[in-house]
Amino acid sequence: MGAVLNAHNIEELVHFYKLPSQLDLFYQVAIKNIDLKDIKDFKVVGGNIEPPRPTKTLQEFKQEFSPQVNQAGKKDAELIIFGESSDKIVYNLANCCKPIPGDDVFGFVTTGKGLTIHRTNCPNAAKLLANYGHRVVKTKWAKNKEISFLTGVRIIGMDDVGVIHKITNLISGELRINISALSVEAKEGLFEGNIKVFVHDKEELDELVSRLKQLPGIESVERFDTEDIAA
Repeated sequence: MGAVLNAHNIEELVHFYKLPSQLDLFYQVAIKNIDLKDIKDFKVVGGNIEPPRPTKTLQEFKQEFSPQVNQAGKKDAELIIFGESSDKIVYNLANCCKPIPGDDVFGFVTTGKGLTIHRTNCPNAAKLLANYGHRVVKTKWAKNKEISFLTGVRIIGMDDVGVIHKITNLISGELRINISALSVEAKEGLFEGNIKVFVHDKEELDELVSRLKQLPGIESVERFDTEDIAA
C-alpha cells in the first residue's frame, strides 16, 4: 500500500486496534488475531498511514459512551481514571470543557502526550469524533474525595444589599467549598457574579447550584467552563 514501517505508522495501528502497546500489536499480528490486510481502507500520505474516518453522529457517539450492559450483566470495559488501574496512565483534563468527576467523559489519545479527558458535551467532541475517532477511549471516573477541581458558577439575581454576603456564606460557610475567585457586576438592579470554586465532583457542584437557586432574589445559576481558569 506504499506505507513505510516507522514509529508513526506503528502508533496509528496501536490506536486503531485499541491496544495498550506496540508489543501487543506485534503479538496479535503474530498469532493472527489481526490481519493487516484489514487496513486496505487506510490512506497513505507521504509514506504515513491515515485511518479511515468514522461516520457516526454526535448523538451516536454519546449513546456509545453511555454505560452499556452486556448479556452477562457486566458493563463494557472502560478506562478508569483516579482509580488503582490509573496509576501508570498519563492524562490531563481538557481546558476547553474542564471535566470534573461525575461528568460523562471520554479519553482522547495524543501521541507523546498521553490521554486528554473531555466531557461528552464538550464543544470539541464532534470534531474529535469526526477526525480522530480511532483515538477515542471509553473513560469513567473512580471516586476520590481527596482531589479538588476548579470550575465556575455564574449567578444572576436582584442587586440587594447583602446578597453577595449570603452567597459567599452559603458556599464557604455552610457547604465548606473553597472559593478561588469572585467577580461581580451590577447593572439596572441586577447583578451577575462569576465565582470560581474548588469541588470534588459533579454531585457536590450540583448541590451547590441547587442551594444557590434557593436563595431569595436569585434568578439563575449555571456552571461555566473557561479556558482561562487557572489551576
